[in-house]
Amino acid sequence: MVAVDFTASNGNPRNPDSLHYIDPFGRLNSYQRAIMEVGEVIQFYDSNRRFPAWGFGGRTIDGTTSHCFNLNGSTGAFEVEGVEGIMAAYARALHNVALAGPTLFGPVINTAAQIAGQSISYNSSKYFVLLIITDGVITDLQETKDALVRASDLPLSILIVGVGGADFREMEVLDADNGRRLESSTGRVATRDIVQFVPMRDVHSGQISVVQALLEELPGQFLTYMRSRDIKPSPLHAASTSA
Repeated sequence: MVAVDFTASNGNPRNPDSLHYIDPFGRLNSYQRAIMEVGEVIQFYDSNRRFPAWGFGGRTIDGTTSHCFNLNGSTGAFEVEGVEGIMAAYARALHNVALAGPTLFGPVINTAAQIAGQSISYNSSKYFVLLIITDGVITDLQETKDALVRASDLPLSILIVGVGGADFREMEVLDADNGRRLESSTGRVATRDIVQFVPMRDVHSGQISVVQALLEELPGQFLTYMRSRDIKPSPLHAASTSA
């Protein structure tokens, strides 16, 4: 699952300084790099290579600002095929969606959580991964915390890539790496950490790749969930991961 930030702080896509600028000579922008680098790895953990893909913070073709719209422009089907499908849907969306705002994660996380929850009701052993690519600090921090606490019971991990030069320190609160689990507005504590946040500029300036940094905690999150549900791998049909 992939969600792309279409808020106005990214800059006009026609401007070469924009984080959403599509270079006519094929040089990838930050969003395209994140999709390619992460997608090229995790797509092979999904047997059918069909991925839900959304945008958020954009004004769609009907004139309304949406915080979770189908990246492919469809009013029904939200899946695309492979990393190539994500890249193509993203490029088309830049022509059809006006950048707007604010930056809200809650609706996208809730949509991903709904899919993961439905999987449980079907007695599926799938585990889901949501990749969120964003350029700025969210404005619905508490709503996002609430959504993450609810989702911590589900077969779901969330990878967040920060692009651009924003101050992402507030975002690190979501990534419970300090040992303190997230707490909802009602006082409920997350059952486990399901978030990994990585600013792209940090990994590109060092020796570690964005994929290594993002996926560092994923195996542990996956195993923690499976053990909590006493789900053991089948010798014939091992659990699959869906991106």
